[in-house]
Amino acid sequence: MSLTLAAAASALLIAGYAREWARLRARPRLAPPEPLPAAAPLVSVLIPARNEERSIGRCVAGALAQRYPRFEVLVLDDASTDGTAGVLAGFAGDARLRVLRGRSLPQGWVGKSFACQQLGAQARGEWLLFLDADTAPHPDLAAALLTCARRRDLDLVTLWPFLELGTFWERVMLPPFLAFITTIYPIERFEHPATRPEEVLANGQCILVRRAAYEAIGGHGAVRDKVLEDVHLAQAIRAAGFRVGGAEGLEYLSTRMYHNGREVAEGLAKHAAAGARNSGARSWQAAVWQLALAWGPLTLIWIGAALLASGSGEAAFVMAAGVLAWAAGLWLWGAMYRRQYRLNPLYALLWPLGLLAYLVVALCGMWRVRSGRGVSWKGRTYAG
Repeated sequence: MSLTLAAAASALLIAGYAREWARLRARPRLAPPEPLPAAAPLVSVLIPARNEERSIGRCVAGALAQRYPRFEVLVLDDASTDGTAGVLAGFAGDARLRVLRGRSLPQGWVGKSFACQQLGAQARGEWLLFLDADTAPHPDLAAALLTCARRRDLDLVTLWPFLELGTFWERVMLPPFLAFITTIYPIERFEHPATRPEEVLANGQCILVRRAAYEAIGGHGAVRDKVLEDVHLAQAIRAAGFRVGGAEGLEYLSTRMYHNGREVAEGLAKHAAAGARNSGARSWQAAVWQLALAWGPLTLIWIGAALLASGSGEAAFVMAAGVLAWAAGLWLWGAMYRRQYRLNPLYALLWPLGLLAYLVVALCGMWRVRSGRGVSWKGRTYAG
């Protein structure tokens, strides 16, 4: 390997890390809410729940604790077989809460889309705030989201929350997965006029949408058969001429997506199998880019070690180029672990492993769908 090639590879990798850091810094953040009058528009907080016994109580309590002046909370129990109904019964005395019993899933509908459609049909608000049942809303969430929508003249605002990572595989796989997703869908470009509808998404954990925009596309009926209903919902709203934006809101919403390695694998396989169909070539380009950033420095170091074993005089320079790039990558990933997940930056050492593990899970999910076996989540099988 020539010295020039090694130097160029190291420089390109370092430039790539700098680009990723600049993108992270450019990501919009949810600002504190403005004071809102008592006549503020009614916001309907809508929570679909299927087998969410361990998290629904925290979510509903947070929704009912909103400091926004006018809101209602609707929860749809989507044929839960655990203790979800019992937890919800504990909130029966609060008049602001309505608990709905989900109807049987019609043919051609995905479960969450149908649950959200039922919630939207029962909601009375001018704005609809869809929350996943595993989220924990801050009391100022609704007010901050509506302030953001008004300031930026948006019809849909989606939020990236603080992600609670408890077990090893959560901490190792989910940060590279989210970096991969935001490479395909750059949040900072959602509102740019040149951004095409297929280049935006919504995060189903938190979506605030203007009722007029939601009804203009037929609500979740427009994405009835989509596993990634949140992504397609935002794209349909953008394609209809409405404005879509996103923000990071670590202080306003937190979530625990999964609780062990099996749940991580099942959940990410479902996302990957559906996501590859939606993002097409961009997902493969993102995979190559993220793999280069994660494994490029180690490849240089391994080449340098091989040259050293062969007695080449270039060995030390190639290894030094790899170590320099590796240090830059560790700094970036460590900063992300500390800033976004409040974890020890030393987890950065496992970033390449986490990315590789995610891509293996993703490929397995895509293979299962293509082979007709489908992927399973919460007792339902999605065949794509």
